[in-house]
Amino acid sequence: MPRETAPTGEYGFNPNQGVDWSDYLTFRPVYPPSFFEKAFTYHSQKPHAAWSVAQDIGAGCGIVSSSLAPRFNDVIVSDPNDGYTALARRVLVEESCLSESRFRFLQESAERSSVQSGSVDFIMACECIHWTRPNVAIAEFARELRAGGTLVITHYNYPRIVGNERAQRAWEAVCSFYAGEVHDPMLDHALRILNSGTEALGFPVEDWEGVKRLYVNAQGTIEAFKINDRIGESQVRDGEEIVWEENDADWMDEQDCDWFRGYSSTWTTPSVSESEINPLWDEMERAFEGKKVKTATPLAMVFATKRHS
Repeated sequence: MPRETAPTGEYGFNPNQGVDWSDYLTFRPVYPPSFFEKAFTYHSQKPHAAWSVAQDIGAGCGIVSSSLAPRFNDVIVSDPNDGYTALARRVLVEESCLSESRFRFLQESAERSSVQSGSVDFIMACECIHWTRPNVAIAEFARELRAGGTLVITHYNYPRIVGNERAQRAWEAVCSFYAGEVHDPMLDHALRILNSGTEALGFPVEDWEGVKRLYVNAQGTIEAFKINDRIGESQVRDGEEIVWEENDADWMDEQDCDWFRGYSSTWTTPSVSESEINPLWDEMERAFEGKKVKTATPLAMVFATKRHS
């Protein structure tokens, strides 16, 4: 039976799209300890929370897996893309010197997993749910989790510039330009999920309970996650907990204009005309006046518990 995939039959964030992990690790935000503590705190508040098996969905080079390993006995590292689980193994085992016996590396999609039903205590899907069919993937997560197990899905948007309105307008123009050049069905599908600030993710009550949606540095609005007007329909249900947290210093920084250029290089976007994009970067340079600017990154985290039958 064929695998369930994203709409185009190709997996997102793959090497064919020019993904460069060295750029990603250099310019993307580093997950701070508080990020994982939010997830572990949600999990630990349950009466019978288990810490045996965790799974890192869309693991890439194993960034999240490295922080799951100290808390769980075993970590499943899964990603559908060619070469990514081998890369994760090299980073986690050979470079970080973690015991290989603690990990299970699987090249497979989020929508169809070989993991045994009801065998996982904790699943994290960070910066990847938009490359899936979320309703199919979330149903598969429910199958894999033990009753009472935890699912955490996260997404951060590009950083907002704080205290320099001209630079923020210029940065928004750059981001909008790139988004406007998206005509690929897979990227269009991804944008509809990202623009919703994860509100487009639904958690059927027959499978899930205790749904909590946490928004950090979003200024009290889902607009903080909106890149353009392609947006999926909200699946938020009555009774779900909605929490807003502002001025989280762990998701704030100071950066120069070259860093923003580097950040944009981590996007899986189509090639753009230099003659059209360069004037926008030039305006950013002028707005920065050779200085660094303060940044605040909006973060969305969705927590859910597998319901007991």
